[in-house]
Amino acid sequence: LDGPAFAANDVNLAALAEHRHGAGRGSRDLLCVATGHRGVGGALVLDGRLHTGSSGLALEVGHLAVNPDGRPCHCGSRGCLDVEADPLALLTAAGRDPGPVMSLLRQADDLIRGRYDDPRVRTATEQLIDRLGLGLAGLVNILNPDRIILGGLHRTLLEADPDRLRAVVADRSLWGRSGGVPILACTLDHNSLVGAAELAWQPVLDDPLGALA
Repeated sequence: LDGPAFAANDVNLAALAEHRHGAGRGSRDLLCVATGHRGVGGALVLDGRLHTGSSGLALEVGHLAVNPDGRPCHCGSRGCLDVEADPLALLTAAGRDPGPVMSLLRQADDLIRGRYDDPRVRTATEQLIDRLGLGLAGLVNILNPDRIILGGLHRTLLEADPDRLRAVVADRSLWGRSGGVPILACTLDHNSLVGAAELAWQPVLDDPLGALA
């Protein structure tokens, strides 16, 4: 490549896009948590910029432990959000064998939206909501965001039972009880791609004359 190249985590890019154009507009300290095919990712936007930490690995929220007796995680720990609140966790808890045709995210989404009246599906969904809520509450206590946005399967969990998720976060977090942190669904289609464009455009915003020169 002749020009500059950038690389970033997909959830970081989604958070950046949502902060500028979607559910995060107007937020100062925005927390984004999402799960796609496997695992759980997180991102934090502070004053319009991604917080990436000293080496770009900040907000690895997937490795927050939310169930001490839970599933083994590939990080070596147990009961992490990565394995307790992703599509495979939902399918397993609901007694469904993941099929090879559709993505795990699509299978989990379809299961919640199409079979929520099934007691086993409802119980599995509530279990994931409780695990996610516990993780979000810990992040609220540490980061004190003014807004939380959820993507992927987590958006579907929020839509399935918004009151339950918000109640778990409020009950388990100091700021959740006193401040009522808004929890919203991501709204942009292809938000990671939009975020990638924003990342590439940032040098122009920072120094228009220098970038165009």
